Amino acid sequence: MRSTTVRRGVPALLLVAAGLTLTACGSDDTASTSSSAPATSTTAQAAPTSTGTTDTGGSTAPTTAGNAPAQESSGQSTRAAGSTTPSCATSNLKVTADGFSSGAGSTTFQLVFQNTGSAPCTLSGFPGVSFVKIHNTQMGKAAERTSTAPTIVTLIPNAHAYADVRTVNGQGGYSAAQCDLQTVPTLRVYPPNQKESTNIPWNRQECVGSGVQNLQVGPVHSNR
Repeated sequence: MRSTTVRRGVPALLLVAAGLTLTACGSDDTASTSSSAPATSTTAQAAPTSTGTTDTGGSTAPTTAGNAPAQESSGQSTRAAGSTTPSCATSNLKVTADGFSSGAGSTTFQLVFQNTGSAPCTLSGFPGVSFVKIHNTQMGKAAERTSTAPTIVTLIPNAHAYADVRTVNGQGGYSAAQCDLQTVPTLRVYPPNQKESTNIPWNRQECVGSGVQNLQVGPVHSNR
């Protein structure tokens, strides 16, 4: 009888042990499910990061859109570089003096630059101007520049640009010794940014004394 009781007790113990095993397995599953929640939460946190990236991507979109203008700007720069109009060479310019007006001790006139080439060119800045005699020997001081800001003037073929020049009218307010009045045969002009000069017949009496600043010149401009 005691032996039978023991045999019946063993299955009971096995059942209890199995129950505990199932409980332990249930706990592991629960723990596994619980540990997967942070992974979902991390993914959820990635959403803001992704949203942030989208915002950055949104700000990147303007950057990308900004890249388009940058490319356009680069394109414009390239086009500008590709279509950059060269400076007017002296050999492609006809330079004359016109519009003389005298009064109040000075004479004003304009240098006229005409593009005689077959393509557009640009002038920007101040021409170099001085009186010269035979062999291009300078007489007196070269022209000083005005304070007027220069601009770029584009000349199509046969178009004109101008520069304003002032000289002393005759002896002006100088003494004869200071003025050293002489007949000047030639006005020498260097177009802006050019090393080759051109000469205009002058044959006018000018003060060429070493202490006299006879000539003053402004930058080229498009309006007469």
